[in-house]
Amino acid sequence: MSGEGFDVRIYCIRPDGSLESLMGADVGYFHSAVPNVGDTFAKWGLNDVYTFFSVQRRYFINSASSDQGWCVVVREIESAPQMEAIVKEWGEETEFWRDVARQEKEERDNALRDQLIALTQKKRKKPAVSATGSVKKTPKRKKPVKSRRPKDDQP
Repeated sequence: MSGEGFDVRIYCIRPDGSLESLMGADVGYFHSAVPNVGDTFAKWGLNDVYTFFSVQRRYFINSASSDQGWCVVVREIESAPQMEAIVKEWGEETEFWRDVARQEKEERDNALRDQLIALTQKKRKKPAVSATGSVKKTPKRKKPVKSRRPKDDQP
């Protein structure tokens, strides 16, 4: 695409035939799949309320100014219980997987912290272990005994 403006622009057609710009986004926003005729577009609004739109038409515009992209025309539709259930389930599942990712990150961080502590602590000498599994006590060194000369008896 040209880089001027957005690759995909969504317009809502109102009952009187006028168009209202809803949003502009790069095609990557839609994971490289431009909304197609018959698709339902759910747009989050204030107070966790979704507005639902049905894709009516889409046009690829290659204008004289070399600005090109997709124009998607939608019509607002009434919310239905199934639509509400879908966006609610989507949100709950998103939160579940975010919690899993947070927990996994925390576990990785803790393991790395433990490894860092183990690597940076001074290593203590481990006591020798005998074949029976008991700790061998190292014998204490005895001081060498100095030989004494007998005292001469002097009157």
